[in-house]
Amino acid sequence: MKRIIFLVLVVCWTMVVTARAQNGKPEPKEVVLAFYRLALVDLHPKEAFDRYGATDFLEHSSDTSGNTRESAVGFLTDMIQHAPHPKWEIIRSIAEGDMVFLHVRFTPADGAPPVVIGEIFRVQNGKIAEHWDIVQPPKERATNPTSPF
Repeated sequence: MKRIIFLVLVVCWTMVVTARAQNGKPEPKEVVLAFYRLALVDLHPKEAFDRYGATDFLEHSSDTSGNTRESAVGFLTDMIQHAPHPKWEIIRSIAEGDMVFLHVRFTPADGAPPVVIGEIFRVQNGKIAEHWDIVQPPKERATNPTSPF
């Protein structure tokens, strides 16, 4: 049984590597996950944009002061500096074509109630070209007993 599971994993890995090698670029989901980990989990937004952001990146979030990568870097840097111990956790990710969706739990400080975030990215030529977000702040009293995570 272990041998069969191992063989299935090897075949799957080979298919991923082959698909990636055929177009020479990482898949959009790989780009977004690497970007998100570097920018928010590891707290290095400028480095993440330098590595994974398109030069003509377009920000759609209403929380940023502009629609450029520079305004997005500034917003994220400021948020990180003002949160005592920020923690971003990717709960799930979904990819379709050049679009990637992340369902994220953001906790600004130890013991703080989490914020639910939906992140939408468009990847073009191996770089993040656009970003949208949907933010649900914590509610004092939730009507639905089911967790949003």
